Amino acid sequence: MLSPGPGRTNPNRTGRSGEPHLTVHTYSGSFLLHLSLRRTLPALAALGIAVGAPLLTAGTAHAVGERLCGDTSVQYSVDGGKTWVDNGRMSEPHGVIQVRLAGDAGEGCDYKISLASYDTEGPTWATSGKQTFLGWATTTLNHEKRQATLDIAADLPKCFGQIDLYNGDKKFDGVANPAPKYPNGVFPDNLIAAWNGGKACAPTPTGTPTVPVPTSSASPTATATPHPTPSASATATATATPSSTAKPSASPTTTGTPSATPSHAATPTSPAPSTSADTTGPVGKPTAKPVSTTPAQTLASTGGNSTQLIAYAAGGAALLAIGAGALVTARRRAARR
Repeated sequence: MLSPGPGRTNPNRTGRSGEPHLTVHTYSGSFLLHLSLRRTLPALAALGIAVGAPLLTAGTAHAVGERLCGDTSVQYSVDGGKTWVDNGRMSEPHGVIQVRLAGDAGEGCDYKISLASYDTEGPTWATSGKQTFLGWATTTLNHEKRQATLDIAADLPKCFGQIDLYNGDKKFDGVANPAPKYPNGVFPDNLIAAWNGGKACAPTPTGTPTVPVPTSSASPTATATPHPTPSASATATATATPSSTAKPSASPTTTGTPSATPSHAATPTSPAPSTSADTTGPVGKPTAKPVSTTPAQTLASTGGNSTQLIAYAAGGAALLAIGAGALVTARRRAARR
């Protein structure tokens, strides 16, 4: 017959009085510890799950909850801010252009905009040929700085040229990045506005103009000296009016007149008249694109709290592992008894 467990009454045993006798057993320390673990470890495991799971997903939930950066509208002014436009083509070359964000810009969202000028070989995009970089300016707009000025006035094209207002801070100078060259534009999706036009430069003389030195044939001949020889009719019976033939030769012969127009090796020509702006070139879009779709402060916040987040997550995972391990151990011990 099995003996009763600790703390139980054996109905088959009686005391001296014939009444059932209660046998009290003393619990060992290991049994109390085992009982305590069996009651505590499930709660510890539940605590590890409750603490660790939310921490492991906190970073993702935080990032998803933040507002992302997106495209916004942009305008520019060529008259010092008096008027603002969003035309994709400029009718004239401008060296000083103000830009501003006309749409919503979230906190931590940056928008870089640049202005560049080039010499070209023709007045249109299709005839621009090789483009030579002249100058460049860039700025960063955001929620706090919504307006700025781009200045390339010292680098405007003198003859045929091109000016581009575009998204980004890359310099397309033919060195760091390729210069524009028809038909391949370097910023087809980032162009805000552009201009093509100008005039042909005056041709360079092929030689130095020289003024010829007058030769002996250019000097007045002896026939240039008046000869007041009276005519044969001018006799002793002189008349009151001398004969017309008695008039001296009033002008020298044509051989005595120096050449009035010196000959030149090359005659300079005046510059060709200005051509109208090209209206067939690429048309920009009044859109500013963000540097990143994630706001700057979100990146900084996530990076700043990453160490603490990792520590909390590790602690929760450790509690979970300890609780699960202890629970398995307790069940094995119970099974052996």
